[in-house]
Amino acid sequence: MFLIKTLKMLGNLPLLAYRIKSARAVARQEDVWISTDSQEYAGIAQSFGATVPFIRPERLATENAKSVDVVMHAMDWAEKVGKKYAAIGLLEPTSPFITAGQLYQAVKQLFADQEAENIVAVRKVRPSTFYVQQEARYLDILANNIRQQGILRRQDEKPEITPSGGFYIAKWDSFKANKSFYTDKTLPYLVSDIQGLEIDETIDWLWAEFLIKEDIIRQSDIFEIKKDGNSYEGC
Repeated sequence: MFLIKTLKMLGNLPLLAYRIKSARAVARQEDVWISTDSQEYAGIAQSFGATVPFIRPERLATENAKSVDVVMHAMDWAEKVGKKYAAIGLLEPTSPFITAGQLYQAVKQLFADQEAENIVAVRKVRPSTFYVQQEARYLDILANNIRQQGILRRQDEKPEITPSGGFYIAKWDSFKANKSFYTDKTLPYLVSDIQGLEIDETIDWLWAEFLIKEDIIRQSDIFEIKKDGNSYEGC
């Protein structure tokens, strides 16, 4: 089951629709849920092929509401109506360019690893944390790093990754037990900087609009799974 929790037009579609259409390429309509406290959002979500099984309670509709509580509420609701899934995925509208194919491959990768509990989209860090320190009066930590290591060429640095916000997927029972997508058995799924774009600030939004307008990102590439001749089933 994919749980999607926002609404602004990007190109000819609201942000919410990007996540719905990607998820719908992987899962059935009744398994793509929207968690919202808005009847307006609910109607729009349904028009793009998602299911709205409930209106989110007020306690989960505040800015301080935690994603884990939103996910647990949806899972409890599912079990209350007799549904239980192999996995639960959280898709946030602020990462519109994650593709259906990536969602499909991430689910496959998660269940191909018997020990894995979760899988999370990540992107490469630029610059690396070697060149980062906490804000302070002097660059003493940064200077010490460079003195000890010498001036490294960027291509010689060890790759580092960080969560992109693109998706969070967990095996159902693991999430119920851990109440987190992050455990010692969380797999990383690497996405590109563009696919992993997370819209947090105005500059991110302007960049997303540019990518769509200039056809650098094509909606058909986001919403379709490129089949290799093998059949697949939604999760």
